Amino acid sequence: MKLLLHLLLPIAFAFVSENVGAQDSSTPSAETSATKSETATVKPEAATQKADTEWEGVSVELSPVTRGDGDTITIKFKYTNTGSKAANVSQLGRFGGDSIAAHVYYVDGKNKKKYLVVKDAEGHAVASNLQYLDLQPGASRGGWAKFPAPPAGVDKISVYLPGAPPFEGVTIAAP
Repeated sequence: MKLLLHLLLPIAFAFVSENVGAQDSSTPSAETSATKSETATVKPEAATQKADTEWEGVSVELSPVTRGDGDTITIKFKYTNTGSKAANVSQLGRFGGDSIAAHVYYVDGKNKKKYLVVKDAEGHAVASNLQYLDLQPGASRGGWAKFPAPPAGVDKISVYLPGAPPFEGVTIAAP
């Protein structure tokens, strides 16, 4: 009996494994279908957006834009170097040592108005300091900036980040 079990067990295991593999490749499981369904229904305002920049190997990711307490919105972003060489974004662009975040802005297309970063009493941008953005291969660096909020009823804007094409139709999420 033990001999028969030792002979049949590996064959049965191989048969079950082969059928499971065939099932995975031919028909999606219920879990896979549910995951695909959830992914397809993700609201655009909850999704990050990504674009290549003018700097070789560097991309920028825009996080969801959120309304804050008071009358402001926050724009968060992250530059990533996927290239094979180091990228010095501050020297490749037009920023000459000032904060890259100070050059972020957005446009309210509904009211045809451009909004610049909020400045403090000393004239400094209320934003992260990305003065010397030097990215090694595989490195990322995030930043943020505060802006005056557009009027109530404006829920879509276009965001402009240094070196990247415009992010258009960006939804402003509630806090």
